[in-house]
Amino acid sequence: MRIKIGSLVMWNIKNSQDYGCMGVVKSMQVEEHKHVFVVLWADGSLTDYSIGNININNIKVVNF
Repeated sequence: MRIKIGSLVMWNIKNSQDYGCMGVVKSMQVEEHKHVFVVLWADGSLTDYSIGNININNIKVVNF
């Protein structure tokens, strides 16, 4: 899955209270041989994730 700064993403865990919440990728970096991206969520929180969160479908890229 491709992702870049500015991509629109959605929290995609159906059992979660936050299911469907939207955010924008604010930054990307490489830390200790893994790719990390930071999402600015609609509620104003910033959270960092590894690309694995997209691969296991926890986060869905809505608009590349």
